Amino acid sequence: MIIRIWGTRGSYPVARAEMLRYGGNTTCVEVRVGEICVILDAGTGLRPLGEALSREANPPDTINLLITHTHWDHIIGFPFFAPIFNPHKRIEIYGLQRTQSSLRTTIANALSDPLMPISLEDLRAEMNFHEIHDEVEFEIGGQVRISTAQANHPYRALAYRIESDAGALVFIPDTGPFHTILFGDERIAWTGRPLPNTEEELSILADMRAKIVALAQGADWMIYDSQFTDEQYARFPHWGHSTPGQAREIAEAAGVKHLLLFHHDPHHTDAQIDAMLAAQQTPPNPNLRISAAFEGMELRKGVAL
Repeated sequence: MIIRIWGTRGSYPVARAEMLRYGGNTTCVEVRVGEICVILDAGTGLRPLGEALSREANPPDTINLLITHTHWDHIIGFPFFAPIFNPHKRIEIYGLQRTQSSLRTTIANALSDPLMPISLEDLRAEMNFHEIHDEVEFEIGGQVRISTAQANHPYRALAYRIESDAGALVFIPDTGPFHTILFGDERIAWTGRPLPNTEEELSILADMRAKIVALAQGADWMIYDSQFTDEQYARFPHWGHSTPGQAREIAEAAGVKHLLLFHHDPHHTDAQIDAMLAAQQTPPNPNLRISAAFEGMELRKGVAL
């Protein structure tokens, strides 16, 4: 299993000199297991990934794209992904089943006029859409096992576990913690103070947390939403994002080996992310390695380049 990070940023892409080290593209991660190619999310990092695939001597003919949710920062790279214009490619697209709109319709709408000068029908690759939900399991190519759980994010999002005999990666780029606000399919009205949770909501949050911990249990790597500082979270709990400390709590509860802080805030500079990372490395946990994901990072068993 080889994991490559192509986009680490949340909300929207950025291009500033003080943000070069961790990168400015929005979320996109590549996983390769033998000849199987799995891509997690279609943020702006998908564009350079598509270019890299086209330079390979034997690029994959089938690409499996797993989308956590269709907020703009997670699909904005899709129209610029080179393989979608190649008639010899097949794209298997997996995403959350919703009541508001089908996955295919959502992607088609993002491509349609007046947002884009192309449509889904203009694309040349074979594309198949698979609507899934939380707590499902399926296999890709007989070698890669995919499991899902629900993340605590506005309008719902999926968390994924990608596992093979070579290792296990858990991908949870967007989630709030599991003690303050329960997110569903409605917008949370914010008055400046959290509304008290009902006993039912607290029970649902506790169950959701338990399923996230179970999904991540013993994983080699966990890429987790760490967008906010503690001070930012106190101001924006209704945005559905976590802090590095909250990410570490989940990693330690699940016995994860390597936690990667992810979905960096678009306002955070390299120096600020360094400081957020350093705060979680003290005191050290000998059983948990903690890093901040950066563009160009490559992960293999026992190696992080």
